[in-house]
Amino acid sequence: MTTRQRIVVIGAGYAGVMAANRLAGSKELAGRFGVTVINPLADFVERIRLHQVAAGSRGSASVPMETVLHPAATLVVGRASRIDPRAHTVHFDDGRAPLHYDFLVYAPGSAGLPAPSGSGGYALHDAQSAKRLKPALEQLAPGAVVSVIGGGLTGIEAAAEIAEAHPRLTVRLVSRRQMGVDLSDGCRRALLAQLRGIGVQIMEGERVDRSDGQHITLSDGTCLASHCTVWTAGFTAPGLARASGLATDAEGRLLVDSTLACAEFPEIFGAGDAVRAPDAVASHLRMSCATAMPMGAHAADNVIARIRQRSPQELSAGFMLRCISLGRRSGLVQPVRADDAPRRLAVGGRAGALVKEQVCRMTLSWIRGERRRSGSYSWPRGPRAARAQ
Repeated sequence: MTTRQRIVVIGAGYAGVMAANRLAGSKELAGRFGVTVINPLADFVERIRLHQVAAGSRGSASVPMETVLHPAATLVVGRASRIDPRAHTVHFDDGRAPLHYDFLVYAPGSAGLPAPSGSGGYALHDAQSAKRLKPALEQLAPGAVVSVIGGGLTGIEAAAEIAEAHPRLTVRLVSRRQMGVDLSDGCRRALLAQLRGIGVQIMEGERVDRSDGQHITLSDGTCLASHCTVWTAGFTAPGLARASGLATDAEGRLLVDSTLACAEFPEIFGAGDAVRAPDAVASHLRMSCATAMPMGAHAADNVIARIRQRSPQELSAGFMLRCISLGRRSGLVQPVRADDAPRRLAVGGRAGALVKEQVCRMTLSWIRGERRRSGSYSWPRGPRAARAQ
């Protein structure tokens, strides 16, 4: 009797669940391979909703895993501590028996940087941090100042959501660089105008050096009141790949080739935020579910290709839109080229909010569509493919 082989997927975020669904539903693998997903949580977390949870405009960002993960895939709730690529095993931090794999998809995602030690602030990077921030905001007195540190997409959306949901508070958004620099000039102006329109105070070109829970101190020594400080500046890759002796970049992201495979261990494929692919295919890609899902699907396709003894294909993934929520009643949608360069037109205001919400809903719809029918999900091709057409 032939032993059934196993594909292990580490991570059940946008990349991991998309890969697992594509593999578990593959008719070519049915009966030959089992798919096991390792994830620290039993639920799927919509990270693009965390700012809503923190502000209190949404109850939860968690979705029951059984509603998004293919029923043929087995979920193992636990945290992988080490991969042994020579023994083909994944080890757990609680000491349970390791799992053997024949193929591995590495998709643990990224983690937000924690609030600086002793800062008295709050991070906003996972379901737990969003739930901790919610009551802290609700308990603030009228007129209290909330400082959101970091002018990236997480900071912008968090500041807007808090300002709209808690108009009694003063919300300040502090960024080391200009906000919206990747948008068109007109879209950037609209972004700043909409933020100011809902009461967000914008401070660009300022670095926060210290925070003590009641104040923030800027790099020039200026001390400002801050009764709640929210840190959204930056993300980091988990240390799993580095702890496993796999090749990583300086940030700890797993290095893969243009097919998303590890050069030294070709039975390992990577997808999502915790992976660094060559610039030739990925220099334009940014951390987002719009990148993670295509990478997850492509990694799955190449696992199937390897099993069928066919050559894995290079990744080709591009963009169509940049979407920013600015509270529940306003948003911005910036059409972009495949390489993420902005186009001239943009949609703002209520129409922008409606489009943004529809895109958020579609992410789950695409994952669930892949759960129902493997291979159903498709995505925009990358700039090289677009130029060739």
